[in-house]
Amino acid sequence: MHLWILCAALACAPYAFAGTPISLTDDLGRKIVLQQIPERIVSLAPSITETLFALGAGTQVAGVTDYCTYPEEARLKPRVGGMINPSMEAIVGLHPDLIILSMEGNVRDDFRKLTGLGIPVFVTNPRTLHQIYGSITTLGTLTGREREAAVLVAAMQDRERHVVAPMRQRIEPSVLLIVSLQPLMVAGNGTFLSELIRLAGGRNLAASSPSTYPQFSREAVVDEDPDVLVILSDAGGRGTDVVAQYPEWRGLKAVRTGRVYRVDPDILSRPGPRATDGLELLERLLHTKP
Repeated sequence: MHLWILCAALACAPYAFAGTPISLTDDLGRKIVLQQIPERIVSLAPSITETLFALGAGTQVAGVTDYCTYPEEARLKPRVGGMINPSMEAIVGLHPDLIILSMEGNVRDDFRKLTGLGIPVFVTNPRTLHQIYGSITTLGTLTGREREAAVLVAAMQDRERHVVAPMRQRIEPSVLLIVSLQPLMVAGNGTFLSELIRLAGGRNLAASSPSTYPQFSREAVVDEDPDVLVILSDAGGRGTDVVAQYPEWRGLKAVRTGRVYRVDPDILSRPGPRATDGLELLERLLHTKP
């Protein structure tokens, strides 16, 4: 087969079986049946939008939230409002044949409203890297991009192995990952961020917390005395000078050794195709000598 014929066949592959029903179970245990590959998808989470574009399904995206800013092409898509309380009128006006959301950012009341629109709704809510790989695979099936999903997942798994493999020979620095400075909140147990810290070779000091994003007191941070402080850049405050806000933190090991880092939350906290970017970033930060 000539190369151009093969390329044309691959380009048409997502639509080759457009009349074949798709049956999948979402992360709420709901069985969703689509009569054909969706051509107009509304994405209600940035991680979902990123995944769809990474799979080459950007042309199938009809609408996104105000927070869907990556890749650049996503900014050109019609907006349906925020992740919380999106505009039902805007969604209906886009005539979607599928709505995809994540219960991590979207709320149950919105979910009930969306399912009442008579439009298929699929929920994907990955909280670990393994689940992210499963979500990418599922979205690949939904969009007719199974091969693209398999290639993307294999590449991410390879990057994960390159980070995790050498960890046995490294000391685990203690870490607090701050998601908000006022109120003071950190990434706790059961979060994707906590798993990234572990995979990057760190020890999350809030991992034993019963809540996912517990509030910490200023004094608790002093008592824990982390080796590394990682602060999401949208957590509030200015730069890495947390001492100006919390003077008692001046004596923290992380502050004394200059291991306080501001990071882009879009890279670190979105459970999508850039998750391994976040893992590699954390690995560099946690194991850079002060």
